[in-house]
Amino acid sequence: MARIKEKFVPVQINQELCVRCERCLRACKAKAIYFEKSIRLIDYSKCKACLNCVQVCPRNAVEVTSIDFEDQLVSLKIDHENCSMCEECLDASGNFCPKNLFYKDLVKNNENKEVEGIRFKFKEIAKCQGCLRCAAQCPEEAIIPIKFEI
Repeated sequence: MARIKEKFVPVQINQELCVRCERCLRACKAKAIYFEKSIRLIDYSKCKACLNCVQVCPRNAVEVTSIDFEDQLVSLKIDHENCSMCEECLDASGNFCPKNLFYKDLVKNNENKEVEGIRFKFKEIAKCQGCLRCAAQCPEEAIIPIKFEI
């Protein structure tokens, strides 16, 4: 029987709601929550999904992530025909993509000419949290999740 890798991402921290009270940091027995440049982050290799952080957050900034066990995210495709180059996906604050996995580069259009477009750092897919916030927030619905279905 083939083993399928799972990407387990139980929670995310909404930086807009976080007031840095450190309650989640103290509640996390696995020491998975930490600060980086005044932003609260989660080390998913340490997280045990106990959800203590969710229970103690007074602002509901620690959000339970919906996990789809039926399939696994393989990559993200950019539909360059729908992309309006609004560049919201390039926002370095992490509000669009927590790991900043989008960049501007040359892409081929329908006429096979190179034009400026958005690309996903598919070589860094391991950094992707699988939250699909990018696909949900893209105003043109140009970000398409590519999933391996079980």
